[in-house]
Amino acid sequence: MAAWSFAACVALFFVIAGFRTFDATQQEMRLLPYLSYDDRVDFAYFYAAADMVRHGDLDEVYPQKYEYIFYPGDPAFDLARDDYVKARLLARGNYYNPPLVAVLEAPLTAFGFKTAFWIYSAISASVFAAFVAIFWRLGRGVPELPLVMLGIVTYLPVHETLMMGHLSLFFVFALGAGFFALRAKQPIVAGLALSLLALKPQWAILPGLFLVWRGEWRALATMAVGSAALFFIPFLATSSQAFSNYVHFLRDQSAVDLGNAPHMFSWNGFLSKLQANYPFGAPDFDVNRPLLYSLQAITLLAVALVWWGRDLYLGVAATILGMLLVSTHSVWYDWAFLVVVAAFLALRPAPTAARAQMWLLLIALYVSTSQSIGVVFAPDGRHGFLHWSESGFFSLTLVAFSLLLWCVGRTILDGQIRWPQVLTRASEAKRAAV
Repeated sequence: MAAWSFAACVALFFVIAGFRTFDATQQEMRLLPYLSYDDRVDFAYFYAAADMVRHGDLDEVYPQKYEYIFYPGDPAFDLARDDYVKARLLARGNYYNPPLVAVLEAPLTAFGFKTAFWIYSAISASVFAAFVAIFWRLGRGVPELPLVMLGIVTYLPVHETLMMGHLSLFFVFALGAGFFALRAKQPIVAGLALSLLALKPQWAILPGLFLVWRGEWRALATMAVGSAALFFIPFLATSSQAFSNYVHFLRDQSAVDLGNAPHMFSWNGFLSKLQANYPFGAPDFDVNRPLLYSLQAITLLAVALVWWGRDLYLGVAATILGMLLVSTHSVWYDWAFLVVVAAFLALRPAPTAARAQMWLLLIALYVSTSQSIGVVFAPDGRHGFLHWSESGFFSLTLVAFSLLLWCVGRTILDGQIRWPQVLTRASEAKRAAV
């Protein structure tokens, strides 16, 4: 009775929260894509880069070293009368992905911005629906599957990704399909799916190391070849200078994110938001580097402990949690990846007490996500007005880290960690002496 009452309350909460989220999403999506190169949505950057590809300027998408970068709102955009001039201003310095994304999206520029936005949104939603369908099929034996599904489809970062026109739902599919295939002993399919992470290479690092740790060599080789093809082949159509510009650009942006990133939910963003009490871009702004590196090291150590346990479900959850917490460029809509964490934790067989703990943490993630996104957009709640300069508190970061520590705890309590034989013998010898 207690379990059914709890499930009913959670379902009611998800329905009410989901109704509000769906309503806000449809309102935002109907209002946002009316302006050419609308600076309130990230799709503008993708569309601008794709427009440069259509004009034959793929070589010039990335800024040169020390080049001045124009951000939305700069007076230069008001002076520009031609849409393609605005595209060049917007793309150079605001487009972070490898050239393949711009090449694939180039056909969309044959349409106006509004039409292209809706076509892209439909494709993105379809990809997410494919992930949901795969999970539904695999999770038929999970008693609370409808409840998990309800939480996934109403999860706020999923809707934020649609509003912003970003790639995160494609990465949700890549992570989900890749690890589902690994679970099904299909390493080639797993490697092919995970190779899609090369469209934003920072997300491929920990999943690749996870495959190394588990000795999934066929999946790793497939992922490596697929990632190399997706990342490097489009660069063959450009000059060597374009690749050099891209490397320098990413290096410079990484340095910026380390010092001032109060819109990220990773550790650097968490510390930035706590300290962000002066205008955005202040040259003397910097996070506490020793504290940041310590938190990142502790996070990676926790991930390694879970990997040591060899539990696929906990390992996938720890991998995704770890990469979101450690990455210096981990924006609020990237946290849509947590639906893959929820899926794998729900699929993992566990005692009732462990599942109750898991559900409490997943609900805490759901609630803390709304709180943290509200802090980013407060006080008006609309896109396009980010309070970079004000201090705040991201509860999602701490709750996600707590879930990672819970995964470590389950690994130890379930007896999955086997301590080195030397330590075991030393402990036995000490007990014998006592």
